[in-house]
Amino acid sequence: MMELFSLAARQLTRKKLRVFLIVLGIAIGVAAVIGVTSLGEGIRVQAVEQIKASYDLTTIEVSAGVSEESVTLITNSKVSAIESTAHVAFVAPYVEDSYVTRNNTYLAVKGISPDYLQIRGHSLQLEQGTWFDETAEGTPLPVVLGYDVAKRLALIEGLELGDEFTVKLRLYGEEGRPLDKTTAFVIVGVLESAGDEHDNQVFVEITEAMALDEKDAYDGLVVKVDDPAFAAAVRELIKDLGLSAHSAQDVIDEVNRLMVAVTLVLGFFSGISLVVGALMVVNTMIISVYERTGEIGLSKALGASDFDIMKLFLAECVIIGVIGGICGDLLGMGFSVLIDLVGKPFLVSALGGSIGANLEAGSITIVTPTILVAGFAISLVLSVVSGLYPALRAARLNPLDALRQI
Repeated sequence: MMELFSLAARQLTRKKLRVFLIVLGIAIGVAAVIGVTSLGEGIRVQAVEQIKASYDLTTIEVSAGVSEESVTLITNSKVSAIESTAHVAFVAPYVEDSYVTRNNTYLAVKGISPDYLQIRGHSLQLEQGTWFDETAEGTPLPVVLGYDVAKRLALIEGLELGDEFTVKLRLYGEEGRPLDKTTAFVIVGVLESAGDEHDNQVFVEITEAMALDEKDAYDGLVVKVDDPAFAAAVRELIKDLGLSAHSAQDVIDEVNRLMVAVTLVLGFFSGISLVVGALMVVNTMIISVYERTGEIGLSKALGASDFDIMKLFLAECVIIGVIGGICGDLLGMGFSVLIDLVGKPFLVSALGGSIGANLEAGSITIVTPTILVAGFAISLVLSVVSGLYPALRAARLNPLDALRQI
């Protein structure tokens, strides 16, 4: 084998400029694929990291399950089943409904339990007052206002901490007739701004909210697991109960699928340049067959088989592919650095906002060992496949016809 590759290398050194141009063509094609792929991988990783920073990967949002045949409600038995699942740390059911004040200010009221505070506590920090006592009963019902709701009620209705006000809830009976129900709230706390949906919500104790809403099932659950690694397994178990379950991992999976698809499409089009390299290999090897026809005839006359001739030409293609792969990987790494230096400022400027700021903080390209190995393999396979036809053509030469050209 060493003798075969040594002989192939000597043949290639006889045409240094020609071989250099072939290797350059393949290397540029491989570099283009690596550069584009590293850009897609870099943007994918940046997007996933942003999602991980914005969402709690240990929480799962659960809602009622809806199918063509039926609706699966979130009942106490479902809650108990989820609570008994391994790796579930907290289960926080809640109910939601819309109330309206006498001055027609609409309020999104959410009935929550202490476990909800355990899970969402980071965005439920009090700015004023206290949280309601879960044992409190009767009216006025103590409520905690989200930041924006408190501002709105203070501006429109002049309500502050400690004030009482009357609200109305519209319920619908079995016959569909509306029934207005009136109750009184007292403001016992106001939240700091969290920058999320909690700013526009009013919080009450869950059992009181269910009594007002006359509900015997929950509108949703928040489930917290003890380790993000078990979130997907718990989510599937919840789905097996007939409920709908979503987590941040769903968003990450969607981003991964999208970016892999985009990277494959871009890689395919950038890989068209590899076709040029492959055609160069075919052209060069065919010319080499014509130039070495007499040599091939003499080799066959001295006992070389068709397979020996074919191996010699394919060995030359292997050497070209290896050198092209190595050079392509090196050029690809340089190309990715160039994209970072030149392309990143353009992307940051074009995207702007928080997305652009996050891109500016890190690299937008990532060259992984897998990408480099793939680039090398593409170069090697492309060279060998491109050399098959010229190698077969050389192997099938008639020795007598070939010797006449000496």
